[in-house]
Amino acid sequence: MTWKKLLVLMLVIGLLLTALSGVAFANTASSAGTTKTPIKHAVFIMMENHSFDSLFGTYPFHRNLTATVSGEKYNMFPSSTQLSKLHAVPNGTYSTPDPLEGYSAYHMDWNNGKMNGFLNNSGPASLYYFNVSQMSLEWDIAREFSMGAMYFSSTLSETIPNRLYSLAGYSPVINDYGPPPYIPLSSTIFGELNSYNVSWGYYVKNPADGTYVLPFIQGLGSHSSNIRSWSTFASEVSSNTLPSVSWVSPISGGASGYSQHPPDNVFYGEQWLLYIINAIMHSPEWNSTAIFITYDEGGGFYDSVPPPVVAGNQLGFRVPFIVVSPYAKENYVSTTVLSHTSLISFVDYNWNIPPLNRLVAFSNIPLDMFDFTAKYQSGAVARPPLNMSAIGQFIPDELAFPQIGPNGSIASAFPLQPQFNLSTLPYQETGSSSDNMSNVTDYFAGNSTDIVPFYNTTYFLSALLIAAIAIPSIIIRYGSRVRK
Repeated sequence: MTWKKLLVLMLVIGLLLTALSGVAFANTASSAGTTKTPIKHAVFIMMENHSFDSLFGTYPFHRNLTATVSGEKYNMFPSSTQLSKLHAVPNGTYSTPDPLEGYSAYHMDWNNGKMNGFLNNSGPASLYYFNVSQMSLEWDIAREFSMGAMYFSSTLSETIPNRLYSLAGYSPVINDYGPPPYIPLSSTIFGELNSYNVSWGYYVKNPADGTYVLPFIQGLGSHSSNIRSWSTFASEVSSNTLPSVSWVSPISGGASGYSQHPPDNVFYGEQWLLYIINAIMHSPEWNSTAIFITYDEGGGFYDSVPPPVVAGNQLGFRVPFIVVSPYAKENYVSTTVLSHTSLISFVDYNWNIPPLNRLVAFSNIPLDMFDFTAKYQSGAVARPPLNMSAIGQFIPDELAFPQIGPNGSIASAFPLQPQFNLSTLPYQETGSSSDNMSNVTDYFAGNSTDIVPFYNTTYFLSALLIAAIAIPSIIIRYGSRVRK
């Protein structure tokens, strides 16, 4: 074997070893771990299986709101041959049948962006939508704070891959199965936060009763103390000991009926959300917290907006997104294209750490939904806690509460009185931005690179191809020389 061939062989082997190990480089920036904004605590809540149109398709975000807003419509339902078959959930009813779910069904619903396959694939249940009769509490939150009207799930599939995208920026599965395969801890936002000494916690009702998608993460066992209960979360909120980044999950851990997954009663999920929001709002944590509320995937429900492609990744269906914070703009609607990886991008941006991977780097950050500088007429920048007395009767006394049905229609709870006069707000009522980590140049200085495992990139396939071609050839030639 000549030295040139030996060099090629060593290069191939080196590539393969690198591929199997996965390489992560540390950011040398001294600001890593400090926050870029006044947000010191980010709380992420991911509900279940509703498209944007199924909950907010008739949301009246026009500014002429009155007590009779139920007749107003946000024009989310454009002309379509199947719109005549859309069904409003009847007043006094708080649930629907579960549409057909799955990777194949969703792709046929999507129909290459035509958005016209729902009836024939996810079925008649996919064409139900809620209105003010059921959604008044959630609509109140959207109106009083900031709402994203162009937020998409990360992939045209079910719960597990979408929740993994929200934690790792990719998924090794395309549907609800596994593990295996697994995701290395170092390739998740948990691993990144550990590397930069940013505190975090993941909360389910009772960790002893299961943690659902977390078993996909290999190496998380050594951080079991970060996996906590709902009651611990409530205690940390009240005692001002909440970690920097928190995930509060309405599923797993023995929880049932809180996630709004059909056919669950959506009002129970609204009450659960209200408890968390109210607890934070009236705690020492309020002035430094942002609560991000979204849904893992569309659940097979109709949506009218074709999902775009971001950094080569086909996004899934549009889902609701609300930001609650003293810095969230009041009554604001963002048209920034966002997805689950935008949540990771916000964490990376805010805590001055490099983007977790390429998709995170090119995912827009929901910065336009915040106001960190403009003053209201009161002279304040941060908003005080909201007066929620009008809906106080619906706020439970504890996070895990007995499920009690609605007392008649809750439509009268919407709309709440604006905290500030809408005509005097120091920002526009709608907007968008294109801010992402790829165009924030200081994050790519020094050794700031993505930490996605090498085997999850196209380079690994290239290395395998080189090995498949080069190694057998070298072995054959070397072996023939030895025999001679």
